Amino acid sequence: MKILPRALVARDQAASPFSGILLRLCEATGAHAAALVDAEGETVDYAGRVAPFDIRVAAAEWRLALSLISQSAQPWADTHELVVRSALHSFVVWLLSDGYALVLVLPRRAFRASKRALAEAVADLSREAGLSCPSDTARLPWVRVEVQTEPGQPRRPLGLWQQGAWCGLAILGRFQSSDLEHGEVGFLVQLQSGAELLLVREPRGIWFKSELA
Repeated sequence: MKILPRALVARDQAASPFSGILLRLCEATGAHAAALVDAEGETVDYAGRVAPFDIRVAAAEWRLALSLISQSAQPWADTHELVVRSALHSFVVWLLSDGYALVLVLPRRAFRASKRALAEAVADLSREAGLSCPSDTARLPWVRVEVQTEPGQPRRPLGLWQQGAWCGLAILGRFQSSDLEHGEVGFLVQLQSGAELLLVREPRGIWFKSELA
């Protein structure tokens, strides 16, 4: 499987709303490619830096692998996520409803992808396809956002992009949770409107927000 500059990847089908969601997922996770595949192994759509034929073959093979695992005895029968780490490429397969699955091609030796980005993509793909959204995609409804940071301090939020403009915010405290992984930092913030949010910065510099109930 050859990784190409995105500009050199010639699509073999017209882009759909799915491709935009998948491309956004690639950007948030550092994945080389992502594909939405059905229960029969047919690719619905894809995005990224892998040739269409290669991503279609990879998506079909990993959808089959997930099917074989789910047909085995307990505790494997309830498997909905598969992560494979290898020397050349790594892969994540995430089961959606109605037999659909999301397949990610990651850099070699990678062993994780952003759970927040995956949950957001699964929710967006399910909504676009008219599928029921898995209840366990995320503990909190995290959404990717653009955050303005203090000069020289890329891990400290200063403003949030909302409705076409930067909205200032005040940091109320640090967000401490078992959901935070190594290299992540979280804040409880208050917007000028008075609304309080949780903001988390992942190691790739991608920010996510979760509104408090």
